[in-house]
Amino acid sequence: MRIDVDDPNSAENFWDGMREAAAAATRHQDRDLFEAIIKIGRAALAQGVELVPSSGFFLLCPVCAALSGQRCINVPGHPLDDSRLHPERVELAEKAMRGEVPLPRPLR
Repeated sequence: MRIDVDDPNSAENFWDGMREAAAAATRHQDRDLFEAIIKIGRAALAQGVELVPSSGFFLLCPVCAALSGQRCINVPGHPLDDSRLHPERVELAEKAMRGEVPLPRPLR
């Protein structure tokens, strides 16, 4: 299988795969797997992989409590509009991946 890293969708595809792994970590309550996913994500950022909005799928949503790998749901005062994630979740993911805030607990 040949992977074209110059494909315009390559960053989105990478983060989609990471989202699937994060959902598996949540499903199996595997904190070690989740922490490995974060390490891989940080390494990818260090190599220049673009952080895309869907990267918020890695974390619990601070607004609606959606688990990692789950889409957000509408809650009063925080409509989703056309987005799959609340903006607060995306912002939290960006800060967490840059190491600006500690990682919230990924599992319940």
